Amino acid sequence: MGQDEQIPPAAPDARVAAAAAHWSYRFISNGTDYGDFTATLARITRWDDWCREWGSTAAHYEQLAEAADDAGHGPTAAGAWRRAGLAWHWGKFVFVDDPVQQRAAHDRAVACYRKGAAALTPPAELVRFPYQGGHHLTAYLRVPVANGTVANGTVANGTAKPPVVIMVPGLDSTKEELQATAEYFLARGAATFAVDGPGQGEAEYDLPIEPAYEKVVTAAVDYLATRDDIDAASTGLFGVSLGGYYAARAAAYEPRLSAVVALAGPYRFDLDWDELPAQTRATFKARSRAATEEEARAKAAELTLEEAASAITVPLLIVGGARDRIVPAYHQERLAKQVPHAELVLYPDGGHGVTNRAYESRSLMADWLTDHLRDPR
Repeated sequence: MGQDEQIPPAAPDARVAAAAAHWSYRFISNGTDYGDFTATLARITRWDDWCREWGSTAAHYEQLAEAADDAGHGPTAAGAWRRAGLAWHWGKFVFVDDPVQQRAAHDRAVACYRKGAAALTPPAELVRFPYQGGHHLTAYLRVPVANGTVANGTVANGTAKPPVVIMVPGLDSTKEELQATAEYFLARGAATFAVDGPGQGEAEYDLPIEPAYEKVVTAAVDYLATRDDIDAASTGLFGVSLGGYYAARAAAYEPRLSAVVALAGPYRFDLDWDELPAQTRATFKARSRAATEEEARAKAAELTLEEAASAITVPLLIVGGARDRIVPAYHQERLAKQVPHAELVLYPDGGHGVTNRAYESRSLMADWLTDHLRDPR
């Protein structure tokens, strides 16, 4: 080989290639720049390097945030902290191969995003609310009322208290990642309450995945009823991916919900177990506390809507993508057939979470849910 010739970069291994194929639209639609995504992926050829290289991207934004803080440039610092938090999140979200490295990245993801959360518009207030067995869960509450105090159902400027949307992540997403979608609800006048439930985000190391997720939603609704800055009598629920299952499940058993959106949710999580990305199966195994692959498959079968579907009476919007390779559209079609009053929207070219049609799908879901919260008829 001549001295001017270069050795071509090695092709990424199967898990890196799968991650890029399944989640590229998701990363970008949820707050990570395309440039950061492509530059980081260009440095990764082995899955073993995944978390470290996303950490390098995160560290760049940490340095930018610290320099901006020192210079008194608060908005720049806050944005950089949130970008750092998301980059750490991408590094650890399905990286269960090295628990020590993953936990370190998790802690950095939470801490960095928290430093920038209060600078969002409206601010993200960190909330800890009681959960079963003496535990507490963590959420970000954002309320689109900028001034006035609440009294008799209105704030001082005469504006009615806003309805609220509880937001539920999936298997590997978190309350921080949901903030990009929260913007759509906030723009339509609804408050958002993005929750880390059992097996998710700040609770993933303390509590295993909970198939009966209505327990989480009930605890969230109980907490929201104590707030005087939102209208807890008008509470909606949104869930994505495995959170779509959680949302539909809660729709059946939590009667205080006014309307529910289930995006890309499975009808029964074990039905396509062998076709799931290896990282997804490994992540479910870890977060369900399964000891073996067989036990993980059995636990996945516990996440089923077979009995719950017939109990859903609340307005329900079911959304999916016809080209979803993680939760195929027949899951959403099966749920819709069992809930005759439900509305089903399938995007013909939609991938998982319809993140390749983020503006269209998120606008549709936000319009539908806020319309139902304002007029429950």
